[in-house]
Amino acid sequence: MPRLCGVWQLRSGETAGINPAYIRTSSYSEMLLAPSDFFAGLRKGLKAKLPAALRGFRTTRGRGRLIKVYFEQPAFHYEAWHHTGAGRLEVGLHFEASAAENQAAFDFFRARMVEVKARLPRAELEPWDRGWSRLYETAQAARLDEDVLARAVECMATYVETLQPLLEEFMRRRDENS
Repeated sequence: MPRLCGVWQLRSGETAGINPAYIRTSSYSEMLLAPSDFFAGLRKGLKAKLPAALRGFRTTRGRGRLIKVYFEQPAFHYEAWHHTGAGRLEVGLHFEASAAENQAAFDFFRARMVEVKARLPRAELEPWDRGWSRLYETAQAARLDEDVLARAVECMATYVETLQPLLEEFMRRRDENS
């Protein structure tokens, strides 16, 4: 099974790809979290997991099942996004500024992918919708439950700890050259 930040796995007896609405057992439904509870738990978990220097982040909830975590500029943010149709959870760093800034960020991180993959082996960097880019990974998550939450906190914390120093370096260089 796919792993999220190297710690992802399905529990014994769990079936990937089955829509949870079609499973009618009481033990299954007891484990589910509402999206608002899941993302509130993710925010709280990140505050507890990250080193003190990285706890000053801000969050916004996007439409649907996602949360954005950012420090200086909301256009460059970490995101956890539950793709319900695909039954997957995405965690990553998104570049959603102007096309030129996104391309500059893409180029900066592409040149550092060996370093990134040393800590985030499943991370992929790709151009994305509307001229945006993202450095991310996904893992199976047919439902939002406590296990998915714990793994999402761990993964997002690893993304922030690994990528935030690089993102700050990128923004510093960008500001020096403007």
